[in-house]
Amino acid sequence: MMGDTPLPAIATRAKLLEQLDYDQLWMADERLMRNLYSCLTVAALETAQIGVGTAVTNPYTRSPALTAAAIATIDEASGGRAVLGLGAGGGIGQYGIDRSRPAIALRETVEIVRRLTAGERVSFEGKVFSMSEIELNFVPLRAIPIYLAARGPRILELAGEIADGVIIGGFALRSGLEFARSCIQTGLSNSGRSWTDLEVVSWLYTSVDDNPETAREAVSWLVFTSLITSRPILDQIGIAIPAALRDHLDRTGWSLTPDSIAVGKTLLNAEMLDAFSVTGTPSQCAGKLRDIAQLGVDQIAMVPLCPNGVSFETMARRITTDVLPLVTHGSGI
Repeated sequence: MMGDTPLPAIATRAKLLEQLDYDQLWMADERLMRNLYSCLTVAALETAQIGVGTAVTNPYTRSPALTAAAIATIDEASGGRAVLGLGAGGGIGQYGIDRSRPAIALRETVEIVRRLTAGERVSFEGKVFSMSEIELNFVPLRAIPIYLAARGPRILELAGEIADGVIIGGFALRSGLEFARSCIQTGLSNSGRSWTDLEVVSWLYTSVDDNPETAREAVSWLVFTSLITSRPILDQIGIAIPAALRDHLDRTGWSLTPDSIAVGKTLLNAEMLDAFSVTGTPSQCAGKLRDIAQLGVDQIAMVPLCPNGVSFETMARRITTDVLPLVTHGSGI
């Protein structure tokens, strides 16, 4: 979820998701929407079992020390149900924030947060962050599990090397997931770890509708942005860009301005939409999820993208009542 709705609605949604037996509720840190940690506090206090966490925040808009204090507070409010998801922090340049050396910033943030939430007193001198003799001014419940989210090779490798979990961002086809797993394997090998040391999450833009084209339209703008941010690896995941879309991308400098997105999303073909999303009728979505579940993932995280006139609550119910039974029935999952 995002902080795009008032806090009482966040509370209602959190309770609904727990009633529907979702395992985790993750909130996105979307810049100037309602504060991420305020939303998570409300969700934590209104639920009893569902995990709560960030998916994702970044190393730049808050000091890693402040992030440690914030997520430890959410862990306290939830009785030990918090997870910290971190990403590289795209789209923050307009706020005057220097997003430099993201892999190094993430590595240092993981160490700082892990040590502070374990109750340590920390002095740290890194390439991006430095701090001296700091500790949380309350006793944290535990060292918070930290997941790294990525599509690019360097941070996927870093996740394999140091994280408790990896969130593979948006790949919905075998080619993308196998690319991601190969990068993660490099990190695991470099650190002497194995797949049992890492929770693997497939992060999927999801829209269920009886009209497949309506569902595709609902995800098209985020698929277009994924295409832009995946530019360096498109060849490696087997994505061929049609001529009309290529002309648009070259003409606009592969930009993410609203005008560029409005035009670009209409030029996506079915192959691109399928590569970065799960859409269609319940049976179509179930088939895609069943395939993904067999590709070495432990969790599937769904970002519900609702067609016009469809509420978040309706989409959440459809996924659990119409889609997931078709995924698990007779599949051994």
